Amino acid sequence: MKETPQQYTQRILSYIEGKESLAVQAATAERLAQLIEGISTSELRRRPAPDKWSVSEIIAHLADGEIVAGFRVRFILGSPGSPVVAFDQDKWVTSGHCDKRDPQKSVELFRVLREANLALLESLEPDDWKQYGMHSERGRESIEHSVRMFAGHDVNHLQQIEKILAPK
Repeated sequence: MKETPQQYTQRILSYIEGKESLAVQAATAERLAQLIEGISTSELRRRPAPDKWSVSEIIAHLADGEIVAGFRVRFILGSPGSPVVAFDQDKWVTSGHCDKRDPQKSVELFRVLREANLALLESLEPDDWKQYGMHSERGRESIEHSVRMFAGHDVNHLQQIEKILAPK
């Protein structure tokens, strides 16, 4: 059964209860690199089930998601109240050929994009965090909320990767 946008939001935010969003985000790239160190590309591309993403696909998705996050924050800052378009992550993974991407390069892309986005976020003034866009599925979302969502998104996918790579 597919989650509603509200259920998704609640689940993702539950992963970071009591945690600082920027600290979670700052640690993710290094954690990804640690998790896949010494593991072959073929193993990282193996899907745990036909309908589940591989570790490589998850990492490529995180890199694509960081492009989205950076764009959304910049768009909201430049055009407060603007529409924020949702996307189908499964279609993006397929259409973006995430199954063929080099997982090491995806981690590096994620790291560079995340550093740039964190530099922007750290430069924001208190009022900037309250700027918002109108998400097409979830409604009004401030930059502060979006940053919490992306931090929870990190934790969600790190847990998936840890589960996939856990010794059997």
